[in-house]
Amino acid sequence: SKGNEDQDAAKGNRDSNFIVAPRHAMGQSTCGAFKTGFSNCSRLRNAVKSLTNNTAMKCSQAKSNCLYTPLNRSGKYVWAKVLDSDGTLIAERPVSGGEGAENNSVQLLLGTIIQSEDATSQTKPNPLGKAALLHVPNGIWVDMDGSKRRRLDQLIIVFVLPKGTAHAHRKKFEVARRNVLNASDIMSGAITIEVARSAGAEEIARKLRATIRPFLVGRGRPHK
Repeated sequence: SKGNEDQDAAKGNRDSNFIVAPRHAMGQSTCGAFKTGFSNCSRLRNAVKSLTNNTAMKCSQAKSNCLYTPLNRSGKYVWAKVLDSDGTLIAERPVSGGEGAENNSVQLLLGTIIQSEDATSQTKPNPLGKAALLHVPNGIWVDMDGSKRRRLDQLIIVFVLPKGTAHAHRKKFEVARRNVLNASDIMSGAITIEVARSAGAEEIARKLRATIRPFLVGRGRPHK
């Protein structure tokens, strides 16, 4: 029952260093939970997809947008879902050269977690919790093609904030904007980009590309 599940989740939280919300508080327990507003906008989905079609980006989408972490519950490690992203781009970058490099060439798995922030950011903990993904003790794991789950060696969180709203909703937008900007300023691995609420997929993709390209194929983390 849901009550037993919540008790198990709470027990697991006491056994670990990372807090995972009870399932009913996290939304549906399966991937692709129902989302509303800008996060359910096909323009954002198409923008993310277009980045994977751009060969210069050298990235692909994870098999799903579910993000997981292993946690210790009652003396054994089990999987827990952290959240559903609005887009998860992954890329491999080689590690070669440097000290002790002979016969030790490996590939780092990098992840770009895209989160649409609109109605969900009316409280400070929401975007701040998402921005803290880098600090999950056992790491963030994603499902790859072939049913293989892998840990992201490095990741960034990109908040996509749609701007422009009716006067009646402007106060809510300003609250969301302040909370998102505070979260990205506090956490080094989080970045905020603003796009017009009416922006098409091409414009959203252009802004995303300019922001995340240094991380995926360039010289490192993007400038804030």
